[in-house]
Amino acid sequence: MTAVSEPSLAVTPRYSAVVKTSLGFVAVAAVCLVFSDTSITTLDPWSELERMAWGVLAPDFSILLGLGRVIVQTVAFALSGVALGAVGGFLLSQVFHFGPVRWICAAVRAVHELFWALIFLQMLGLSPLTGVLAIAIPYAGICAKVYAETLEEAELPALNALPWGAGIVSTFFYARLPDVWVHIKNYTSYRFECGLRSSAVLGFVGLPTLGFHLETAFSEGNYSEAAALLIAFYVLIATLRYWMRPKLIGFYVLAAPFFLGGGAAIDMANIVRLSNVSAYGTT
Repeated sequence: MTAVSEPSLAVTPRYSAVVKTSLGFVAVAAVCLVFSDTSITTLDPWSELERMAWGVLAPDFSILLGLGRVIVQTVAFALSGVALGAVGGFLLSQVFHFGPVRWICAAVRAVHELFWALIFLQMLGLSPLTGVLAIAIPYAGICAKVYAETLEEAELPALNALPWGAGIVSTFFYARLPDVWVHIKNYTSYRFECGLRSSAVLGFVGLPTLGFHLETAFSEGNYSEAAALLIAFYVLIATLRYWMRPKLIGFYVLAAPFFLGGGAAIDMANIVRLSNVSAYGTT
């Protein structure tokens, strides 16, 4: 007997919904580009680009001699903000299954820390609390989601070893948390690396971090100084594993608030004024 081969059916390739959506966004972006203000205001952009290139090739590291405290403050803001956000996120992860908690966490993490800084800048001025809260609030929402998902997906073999009648607290600290502690610790370390970048960016609104001096260098056209600051920040991130030792984290977190520096006094009138604007839309 000979097998009868069925005619092969032509398969028409179909684009997935993700590809179609992505192409749609690209098309919308292309249309918006036509109506955007993309005019070049620099008189000689190629000359400016050449200066930037020479600045990268010949960084001026002498500027770093007087910025040791600024680098420490950048780390201090990141440590304080991430520590506060991680603690808040861990507490929120325990009640993350409630709908309102999930909505609040989604709302706060949807706003970039730079915009949080602009909000608190109106209320608290250029105080250290502005920078710490600008990092801590969105990071608390992010950590709450990640910690809650990590705890939910964890395997719990240690539950069988617990004595009958063990309480909720004992079950959590002796069965659930040890099984996922490594994952939580690793993610928190990654979040601190993100916090360093956020801390530097907050300098663009006036806080005393590396970003403030970086923005000043770019504004004044000192590209050699800007390149040195960027290299210093890259080195700070690259050497994180060498100076951020697990045994020293507690000491770093406790010492960080003392290196945040001073700032403008908190004016309650600004808080009241911003509250009135939020509530009634009037100043």
